[in-house]
Amino acid sequence: MSIEKAKKLAEYEVGWWKAHHRKDFKAAMENMTNEYVLQFGVPYEIAAEAVELRIEAGKMHDKAEELEDSRKTKEAEKYWNKATELLQKHFEVLLGV
Repeated sequence: MSIEKAKKLAEYEVGWWKAHHRKDFKAAMENMTNEYVLQFGVPYEIAAEAVELRIEAGKMHDKAEELEDSRKTKEAEKYWNKATELLQKHFEVLLGV
């Protein structure tokens, strides 16, 4: 891997972290999609599909944590399960399954 590629991957990673913190899901998706294209060598459309699923899983993660923090663990489990389902689909897209 070249230093330039490593630098670009780091920029995309930090880019989506910042976008996530700022609740800018469009920018998060763009940065993550570009990172996947570079990292996994998949076409942009495939990367975008996988990232969309990952972002939705992240939203389920956030909701599950919120519920757990309120001691609603049984309800939170539903969101953890949904996050797992979405991430499985995410990996299936990336792996071409």
